[in-house]
Amino acid sequence: METSIEEISQVKRQINVEIETEEVTKKLDQAYNKLSKRVKVKGFRPGKAPRRILEQYYGKEIMTDVKNDLIKESFSKVIEETKLFPLGNPSIEAEAIQPGKNFNYTILMEIRPDFELKEYMGIPVEKEILNISEDNVDKKLKELREAHAQLVSINEERGIKEGDYVIINYDCTWKDEHVKGIEGKDFVIHIGDKNFYPEIESGIRGLKKAEKKDIKIDFSEDFSDRRLANKSVTFHISVEDIKKKDLPDLNDDFARSLGKEFKSLADLRERVKKEITLQEEKRIDSELKKRLLKKITAKVDFELPQTMVENEIEHSMATIKQNFLRAGTKLESANISEDTMRQDLKLAAEEKVKEGLILSKIADLEGIKLEDSDIRDGFQELAAQTGQNLAILQQYYEKNNLMDSFRNQILMEKILNHLVQGAKISEVQEISEESQKDRKVLK
Repeated sequence: METSIEEISQVKRQINVEIETEEVTKKLDQAYNKLSKRVKVKGFRPGKAPRRILEQYYGKEIMTDVKNDLIKESFSKVIEETKLFPLGNPSIEAEAIQPGKNFNYTILMEIRPDFELKEYMGIPVEKEILNISEDNVDKKLKELREAHAQLVSINEERGIKEGDYVIINYDCTWKDEHVKGIEGKDFVIHIGDKNFYPEIESGIRGLKKAEKKDIKIDFSEDFSDRRLANKSVTFHISVEDIKKKDLPDLNDDFARSLGKEFKSLADLRERVKKEITLQEEKRIDSELKKRLLKKITAKVDFELPQTMVENEIEHSMATIKQNFLRAGTKLESANISEDTMRQDLKLAAEEKVKEGLILSKIADLEGIKLEDSDIRDGFQELAAQTGQNLAILQQYYEKNNLMDSFRNQILMEKILNHLVQGAKISEVQEISEESQKDRKVLK
């Protein structure tokens, strides 16, 4: 077997493979010998049919099988010999088998690009100074009060107004026929949020408890819900109750209601400040790494393997579709073209692939490897963040084939930490406009 390599581009290679006549003849002889023993040819005893008769009846099938066998058996040897490792499934083109002649086929594949990376250590980068104020703590405590508020029915006899929580029953008709699936019982609308049909929210303002109203809405042709698109429908509304939010007092009793570890409001404030500090430290660290990586990637340019880009787009698409399903809908119902979304995702996918290739290159240059202790520490941190049992969490990752992705994530973080340690960091109160632009590009 002989091979030759043609460089099509920085990431594409064509391998020309030639298998000698002797090997082709050997494979053909073996194939016909096996065929002779298993097929019955009229007029001949089993195993006694002449080769020319077998060729007449089964020649095309044998030629195809031998061609596939030669490619299958030689492929791994070709990869080992050329030391080229394909990304994804390579494209193979083969000529027909011809007895007495060499067999030739070509492998067209994408590989990881080989590029030179000089400037990646000692890069100047800005880091935001941590600044937690009492206003930040007050804002978080306000959010806690909101989260633990209760909805109580209003006592006064009045109509619906801004900020009210209104409990309604509703259904919908089109041409006096019920529109299936467009109905609700004890449905809550927060007046002012505009999360429901705006025409209904504005139309029920001023109504009192137990009052009813029909609201007509003309939906556009491109409305996302195809059940209502291009239709003039009527919503039949019945106000069941009007409620307001009753906020708990921010005092020691409220603090104690959140857990035994809190003896007073001061304890709660201390915990809240600690959590905000941890969140801000993670945000500052994450954005520092994004800016640093952006500066490194801007210093080098190379062709990206489209196989890796497409895989990244597919991963993003799968995540988006899953998020739609969790929300009880589908991508199609949102009137979003899948082709358009793929195109929108392409730039971010290219950036992520480029960053991943550069980080992998740095790992090779710096001899950064993933240790068992890194995986262990990664799971311990994840367990602490999620409140999950460490052993159960690890079992889940192993059972759902998530370990490779988790290992890669831990390795990338280890490489970034190494780059941060070697960077020239200047601490600033506010990130400069230039650095802000870098951060926005990476988001």
